Amino acid sequence: MYPKFKILIVDDEQDVAVVLEDFLRMEGYEVSSTTSPIEALEMIKQQKYHIVLSDIVMPKMDGIDFLTQVKQYDALTQVIMMTGYSTMDKTMRCLEAGANDYILKPFKNLAQLAEIVKISEDKLKRWWDNMRGNFA
Repeated sequence: MYPKFKILIVDDEQDVAVVLEDFLRMEGYEVSSTTSPIEALEMIKQQKYHIVLSDIVMPKMDGIDFLTQVKQYDALTQVIMMTGYSTMDKTMRCLEAGANDYILKPFKNLAQLAEIVKISEDKLKRWWDNMRGNFA
């Protein structure tokens, strides 16, 4: 009934991206990762990702700018922002730009991250069910 959810991880710290990719793959998701937000935008244009986890502080492109471009390309994509350097201003900027959630690094545990991803998955399922009901 629902597609296998595809997740894209964008984090300039390769070690973080690999750990998250391995963990989410074990949770049953189809996962890709990159350390470059510019490459990530190209990947998003090539195939559909349902959920994107993105760091905020990255070289060449700020995570909030990346978020804005993702949402312009596909407003339904669930974008979860990650950062180790949080401020109230940064949190508000992410939410105003369309972030679906926000998580601090380092993670307390990966189960916390899995829970946040599941919330995004459930939101997409609810939207799809509502859209199907409108066209039935």
